[in-house]
Amino acid sequence: MQRPHPMSESEGGLFHIRLGELGQLLLQMATYSEEMVDKALDALKSQNVSRARIVVMKDKEIDALELAIDKHIFEMLALQQPVASDLRLLLAAQKINNDLERIADHAVNIAEGAIELADAPHIKPLVNIPKMAEIARSMLKEAIDSFVYRDAALAAAVKRRDDEIDEFYRNLRRNLADVVRDEPKHFERAVALVAIGIDLERIADLATNIAEEVIFITNAEIVKHKEG
Repeated sequence: MQRPHPMSESEGGLFHIRLGELGQLLLQMATYSEEMVDKALDALKSQNVSRARIVVMKDKEIDALELAIDKHIFEMLALQQPVASDLRLLLAAQKINNDLERIADHAVNIAEGAIELADAPHIKPLVNIPKMAEIARSMLKEAIDSFVYRDAALAAAVKRRDDEIDEFYRNLRRNLADVVRDEPKHFERAVALVAIGIDLERIADLATNIAEEVIFITNAEIVKHKEG
């Protein structure tokens, strides 16, 4: 069995050009996903159906970009033999790409919830949703920044915040249960808000996943399922 030959200087140069292209594609994906979350939450708060529909329509574009990034990564793995640090980057980039696409999916879910909730005044208003939105947005932004700047310390800080949003989600469920007990007419709207809470909690989880991949890229350390 013939061993793969090491990259020549010209092949190495091409590989790093393609790494730069990959970084730009991932940054574009991150920007789109972050914008979709922001716009979906703004549509929910303002009860603006047209803004929410714009987010829903963006989903196909995100899916196409995810496939383009995967293709780019597969070609790099197939055509070159990346060294350990570059291989870590490619493996992590594939996971981050998937996480960003899933974040966009949750933004679409929130936008669809915003459309459903646009026909009547908000409950309480929105209970814990605004605080959860603030935390999820912050975690996502910092996770993306940690990737852009290869900042393992910032990534670790994102990972530590995951329990914070989980506690707000538990409070959201308790508060909405109280609302429904006192005013059963709000049951359907409460269920819709719980679903949005789940989406925000999942966005925070995915931001944590991205942070963990950044630590893997920078420190060659697998921290998934570890405390802290």
